[in-house]
Amino acid sequence: MLKENSFFSNFLASSAKTNTLRLAAVFMRGFLAILISCAASSTAQEKKEPNTPASEPENSGAADDSLRSIYPNLPPNQDRAAVARGKDLYGANCAFCHGKEATGGNTGPDLLRSVLVNHDENGELIGPVIRQGRTSKGMPGFDLPNSQIPDLVAFLHQRNRDARLRFTYKVPSVAIGDALAGKAYFALHCTTCHSANHGLAGIASKYRGDELQQRWLDPSGQSADATVTVTLPIGQKYTGKLKYLDEFNVSLYDPQGNYRSFPLTSKTKVEIQDPLDGHRKLLEQLTDTDMHDVTTYLETLK
Repeated sequence: MLKENSFFSNFLASSAKTNTLRLAAVFMRGFLAILISCAASSTAQEKKEPNTPASEPENSGAADDSLRSIYPNLPPNQDRAAVARGKDLYGANCAFCHGKEATGGNTGPDLLRSVLVNHDENGELIGPVIRQGRTSKGMPGFDLPNSQIPDLVAFLHQRNRDARLRFTYKVPSVAIGDALAGKAYFALHCTTCHSANHGLAGIASKYRGDELQQRWLDPSGQSADATVTVTLPIGQKYTGKLKYLDEFNVSLYDPQGNYRSFPLTSKTKVEIQDPLDGHRKLLEQLTDTDMHDVTTYLETLK
């Protein structure tokens, strides 16, 4: 029995030693494979174009060709270093007129919608405007070194591309106006219906800046129903939620939910009470400066 146990113990020890050697061999082969893979990856990385962004897909050219069927004159992705330099140049020389993100400012137009920028390819259109300015429109020329013009062009083209490809576009801050001027405009035009201390208190904490601006500029998607009172030629009146109105007919839902439609004649009287009418009328006289000022003021109501 002792011999059998001794033999069994020796067998287990021998097996354990063999398994250990096998595991060591497997480990070494795996380790060598990792080293070879890393070396190959490093060599391939060194052979890559130095200006190719790491995140650029290999078939980005083919993808751009497809996108240009939807977005004509779509600029290609620009060199990242050039865009970064151009952004600094733009901030120092252009942002005070055209806005921090080139989307327009108090005196300068939106460069992302500019026909000139959209048709420029390599600075042949943008460059002369930077150099010579447009004095008739209040833009001076800029005496920048030749090496800096391509960087500004790269920045504008990348902004243009990102804005068109909205799935990659991040909405910049819209609070680029004068909050005090916006407060004064609000006091003059909006306090009949709204209060900054009550109804609008904390509104900037509920909505992102661009959404907040959209809500007060175009409130048509909000739940505020217009009501209408129709007085027929015989003197009978119907009041309810306005459904439809054109030059021929007016229709409504009365308080009981019944649908009613009436032909319009010279003797039919129609009175509409629209809680959003003030917003719509404001759009007829609103300037870009007013829009930015009011939005900047509303963003302070947190």
